[in-house]
Amino acid sequence: MFSKTKDELVKYRKLKYYRDIMKINIIFFLFFMLSDSMEIFIPLYFKKNGLSAVTYGSLQSVTTILRMAVIWIMAKPKMKNKRRILELFVVINMLHFGFLYMNGKFFAFYIFAVFILTRTVVNTVLNPYLARLLPNDFMGIGFGVRDVFLSVGCAAGLFISGFLEENLLWFSIYMILLLAVLLFIMINTKFIEIAKVDTDDSEDDEDAEKTLKSWRDIPKRMKVNFVIIVAIGCLIACGLEIHTYSAMIGEDFGVKAQNIYNLYASSVIITAAFSIVGGIIIDRVNSKIMYLAYILVCFLSCFALVFRTPYAYALSLVFIGIKGVLDNVEQTYFFKAYKEYDMEKLYSVNTIIQMILAIVSPMVFGFLYDVNFNLMLMAGIVCLAAAMVVSFGIVDINKQSE
Repeated sequence: MFSKTKDELVKYRKLKYYRDIMKINIIFFLFFMLSDSMEIFIPLYFKKNGLSAVTYGSLQSVTTILRMAVIWIMAKPKMKNKRRILELFVVINMLHFGFLYMNGKFFAFYIFAVFILTRTVVNTVLNPYLARLLPNDFMGIGFGVRDVFLSVGCAAGLFISGFLEENLLWFSIYMILLLAVLLFIMINTKFIEIAKVDTDDSEDDEDAEKTLKSWRDIPKRMKVNFVIIVAIGCLIACGLEIHTYSAMIGEDFGVKAQNIYNLYASSVIITAAFSIVGGIIIDRVNSKIMYLAYILVCFLSCFALVFRTPYAYALSLVFIGIKGVLDNVEQTYFFKAYKEYDMEKLYSVNTIIQMILAIVSPMVFGFLYDVNFNLMLMAGIVCLAAAMVVSFGIVDINKQSE
């Protein structure tokens, strides 16, 4: 396994757009130094300033609506225009963090909403761009390497933020400096327009679209399978909503703020260390078994919190790290199962349904948390247990291909 990984990495370094790919990976590294730190900082900030969990859930819901709009808008512009929009968001965030230390609750709500929206812009612009630069045979390992950069950035940012979170002024300065470096790299990175690749195969694409467009072309069993996949995705998303409030939960369990940052960083290190190997395992092991294993890990990450101790909290984050290694299971299964059909449209439908759910679920789970933590925990565990049961009904695509 490890010799295979080494060989694949050697081939990866010889890719035509290797330098451009690495620049994108560096951008991911820097941005996610900010991103995961903010995921911990925001709920802790809300809790420290007397704002309820349902208020934090409302922030998530509002930004989800805006994210849907951004994904729709960003689907059409050319790469150079997407780049300008991304750079604009970075500049806006730099200006916003200059005022964060003023400690205004409602202004902070606005700052956090814009930052969460920026993460969507980053993912919407850079992930498809990275996919264009990677040959199909290197898609898995390419995104595995991206995950290593991303995860190491998360871990580094979390460790640093753990030391700075008590001082709002220094935390703001740190964020502004990172955003300034990020902006500098973006400005000095030549984003390649690969529209020529699209036009070269335009006729073939049109023919393919005609044959794959109709829902009626999909066999009944695969239609049912699609509904099951959507249901599983919604159940997993609802169950994992518990971790939206993970930082608050840590404080309730008696874990100090700095240790919460450190535990999250350790969790991300697990993901970083095994992302590439995880990608190879996902490709080699039976897809249905991997799907079940992924849901089981999600379930255990929430079930560990039943014991309500700092050790249980740490164990939960270990499972979150393992979950990160397996995060590509859902997408891999979906693309393998529906590759011969119009998988782009089906995937879009699946994503939109989950995003609509994400408008409501943070507020519901935030409300349950405010009423009774056990009530929220039970709801999440039931959702993930249901997802495991339902997942036994998905098609074994490995047997189907045989």
